[in-house]
Amino acid sequence: MIIKVCGMAEPANIRGLVDLQLVDWMGMIFYPPSRRYLPGFQVAPEFYRNIVLPKVGVFVNASAAEIQEAATTYGLDRVQLHGDESPEQVREVKQQTGLPVIKVLRIGADWAWEGLENYEEPVDFFLLDTDGPSYGGTGHRFNWGIGKQYPFHKPFLLSGGIQEDHVDELVDLYRSCPQMAGIDINSKFELRPGVKNLDLIRIFASKIRQQLEKTNE
Repeated sequence: MIIKVCGMAEPANIRGLVDLQLVDWMGMIFYPPSRRYLPGFQVAPEFYRNIVLPKVGVFVNASAAEIQEAATTYGLDRVQLHGDESPEQVREVKQQTGLPVIKVLRIGADWAWEGLENYEEPVDFFLLDTDGPSYGGTGHRFNWGIGKQYPFHKPFLLSGGIQEDHVDELVDLYRSCPQMAGIDINSKFELRPGVKNLDLIRIFASKIRQQLEKTNE
């Protein structure tokens, strides 16, 4: 299971996350209204370029040129699109950056999969998150059972209000959904915007790894 921790920014906190050796991807946010907007922390981009943990840049309705510039400046390994990007815009970002692309699907109460088929070809992953009044995570969960109805071949990540006591439920869902590749955590593991509670992440990620190891025995 891929474990992605999103909204990272502060250098010492990032070093601690890397040292845990329990996380697969790290998300960094490039959406100016966000409290976790990476350039707003005024850290030299060289620091981020040298991070060995794969870095996912999160963008909202940014142009392919803007994303390409950020990818080069900060050494991004993947791009996550969290806005209203069309399949054509997703394809343009992928072609211009040469990076794998994650497209977020914001799931509300009246969710339907119809009309999303054109995204499957250009994306590498979908990310299922809770819909809200603004772009970005809400800290709330949607009906995760929707994942069992997932109709596409491309893998997906699950997000939206994930917290420490969801381990059993997440592992069960992972076992029952062949296309589920992992999870994306953020606000429920946060001390303040851009700084995570590393002890909580260590406990959570360790429990998941242990349960999955038991499954494979």
